[in-house]
Amino acid sequence: MRKMANFHDKVVYQIYPKSFCDTNHDGLGDIKGVTSKLDYLAYLGVDYLWLNPFFVSPQKDGGYDITDYRKIDPAYGTMEDLEELIAEAKKRHIYLMFDMVFNHTSTTHDWFKQALTGNEKYQQYYYFVKGKEDGSMPTNWESKFGGPVWQYVEDLDAYYLHLFDPTQADLNWKNPEVRQELADIVNFWIDKGVKGFRFDVINLID
Repeated sequence: MRKMANFHDKVVYQIYPKSFCDTNHDGLGDIKGVTSKLDYLAYLGVDYLWLNPFFVSPQKDGGYDITDYRKIDPAYGTMEDLEELIAEAKKRHIYLMFDMVFNHTSTTHDWFKQALTGNEKYQQYYYFVKGKEDGSMPTNWESKFGGPVWQYVEDLDAYYLHLFDPTQADLNWKNPEVRQELADIVNFWIDKGVKGFRFDVINLID
């Protein structure tokens, strides 16, 4: 990944897009809503806008369960809306930083769906583990959201790891292909003009 900005002397303003500003009157905030407030944010002296996830997601965990890291959830707008936000913010010397959720993906992500079909490459993107000899879970670990961290998949006769909700399957960072995929995602957004990233629960990555 390319070198990122230094934030030590910058003002970072966090925005949860869903509740920030609704421009199409559907009850949810949107990207255009952020753009509409740029002059005020510039007046406040903001250097960076930290946007919480607005990627395609089934919203089992407020958008922190991501189906596609490169696509905008239509509830928030379009890629063109985001490109406009990046460009208009830059005119005001404001830059964007994204919340990236790389500890896990949604189980609706294509990688995970491929894993469920038996694709060994994508099974290695996650932690699929056989149970004990009696068929019980590999460990007695508990999820951050309560209950076990293991979810059984009958077709594979294996459990997958989820430190959070069962719909959030943990990624296997020991796999260099996973690390490269995630680096490619970051570089995709850098090429769009995004200047910073906040990596969610990065302390839990193995």
